[in-house]
Amino acid sequence: MSKFNESLEQLKNNVQMSESQKIRSFYKLCEEFDKESIILRLSGNIKNRFTRSNYMITFTNKGIIISKKGNLQNLLDIGYVAGLGPFLHYLLSDKVKLDDIKLKDSFVHNGFSPSNLTNDLFYINYKEISKLVFYHGVETRVTNMLGSAVNYNFLKVYTQKDSYSFIIPAKKNGDHKKIFYWLKMSLPIIIYRE
Repeated sequence: MSKFNESLEQLKNNVQMSESQKIRSFYKLCEEFDKESIILRLSGNIKNRFTRSNYMITFTNKGIIISKKGNLQNLLDIGYVAGLGPFLHYLLSDKVKLDDIKLKDSFVHNGFSPSNLTNDLFYINYKEISKLVFYHGVETRVTNMLGSAVNYNFLKVYTQKDSYSFIIPAKKNGDHKKIFYWLKMSLPIIIYRE
């Protein structure tokens, strides 16, 4: 067993610590071992007037990875896709064993540099984020002179240079209260409700 896994197991078995203390300690552990671990994943989309682009939004202990989904992945992602990263889930749940965790699904293996980022894949370090907003709202649509209102969750990421707005569908990610709770509990930055 690696030193990282031993430390993780000790952290999980520490009954004196609350969930939030375990999460903060997990961040320190990742920093100590220079690991970029997947913390939380959401499925989101950006709608333009005529098209919709679907994205996987992956929160790590150091930043946010936003990757555009391919057509095949869109077809296969028909169910619930959001969730805690494997190590965080292990820390907070009695049902998950350390042996069940697949390492390839737990860490970000390739570093992000300007040379390997594209329009379909980009990375935002938490230090670059000036504000992160998650809220529940209503979008109105007008088709054939009839209007309808649709409830959505929205995620907005503001950096010093840009802003990114995503629609976060409840069918793939869960209800607003649960998502907001896990964003607030597991990320190292403040989450606003606009």
